[in-house]
Amino acid sequence: MTALAPESETYANKILAALPPHLIDELKPAMRLIRLSKDQIVYMQDARPEYVYFPETAGISEFSVLEDGHMMETALTGNDGALDIMAWASGANVTHLSQVSQAGNVWRIESDALRAIARRHPDMVLHLTKGIDRYIKQISQRSICNIYHPLKKRVCTWLLMLQDKCGRGNLRLTHEQIARILGVYRPSITCITLELRRDGLIDYSRGGILISDRGRMADSACSCYAELGPAASTI
Repeated sequence: MTALAPESETYANKILAALPPHLIDELKPAMRLIRLSKDQIVYMQDARPEYVYFPETAGISEFSVLEDGHMMETALTGNDGALDIMAWASGANVTHLSQVSQAGNVWRIESDALRAIARRHPDMVLHLTKGIDRYIKQISQRSICNIYHPLKKRVCTWLLMLQDKCGRGNLRLTHEQIARILGVYRPSITCITLELRRDGLIDYSRGGILISDRGRMADSACSCYAELGPAASTI
């Protein structure tokens, strides 16, 4: 975790970008721009969250952990959301394990400070509620997706969502990582990505995956992308 100096007063995170200036001014003393590294654990399951994270270029996966140690991603937080906003709102411990799937920058805000500001400014709560609504919608949609949709469509949807939420072309991913996140075996991911590459939808770059044809990729994705992608996003 590396502290950074902000380059400007603009925000790539859509929740922060939508806040009026007087609320940003209130938040600034409690805000810190940091860089998270790939595979870094942000919170263990049942941890007490000290911070709320507002990603700019990072992607953070939230996993449900089963008794046998098997994990599956239930939500992906990027530049359109805030990590552990539900735990912050309820005052409870986090119910999942949070791990960085794409390294990048995030704004880290002290939970207690954010709560104090929200008490003073009810309009802050209205802005944060939009992020909570999108988070709940994603969890609900992903639970349906994981059960009913074919793996190839799930892979396409997830890659598109990750690119949208990180705002980058080259996704630093391995087949093993995708398989772990989607809760499947690696050979299945290898076969699917080879097929997508053969058909010209993706390409491999050094250490990552590049979406070559977003239009055809979206056509190959499941209906969840229409429900959760940028076309459905309002902050």
